Amino acid sequence: MIRRWLVSLALVSLLIVVQSTWLGFIAVYSVIPDLSLIAVVYIAFKSPNLQGQGVGFIAGLLQDGISAAPFGLNAFVKTAVAWLANLLSGKFYIDRLLMPALFGFSMTLAKAAYLAILSSIFAGKIAGYDFLGSTLWIEAAYNAVVSPFMFMLLGTLDRFIVPKDTR
Repeated sequence: MIRRWLVSLALVSLLIVVQSTWLGFIAVYSVIPDLSLIAVVYIAFKSPNLQGQGVGFIAGLLQDGISAAPFGLNAFVKTAVAWLANLLSGKFYIDRLLMPALFGFSMTLAKAAYLAILSSIFAGKIAGYDFLGSTLWIEAAYNAVVSPFMFMLLGTLDRFIVPKDTR
């Protein structure tokens, strides 16, 4: 069990580093896909326990440490999105294209909704997405396009990150 958590955390941490350093060259209007969010959603959806939320929380703290966001913001958002994905666990059949794209798109919107709630509570301290602006929709579309590939890649690692009884 601990090995699955550590492998999941190492994988998501690696994705945070990749997205914060190397993905700038594929940015569209300074927007890049949120690979760590997609991985946390995959782990939370595939694991019926708290693995996704725990990995999301720790990965969010790591992301908070390398970003200018208030400490704990990404940890809260990734944990909340993982909780939402975990609620959907076992209720959908994951095909190779449509459901991963739908999860990538909808979980990006959930991330934006959580940030909107937090930015209304902590006005002036936290920047949320503009729901009428292009940034959110580009990121949601980007995540929808990237999610099927990420789910396929993460599926090859199921034996290392997903409990045996849920594979």
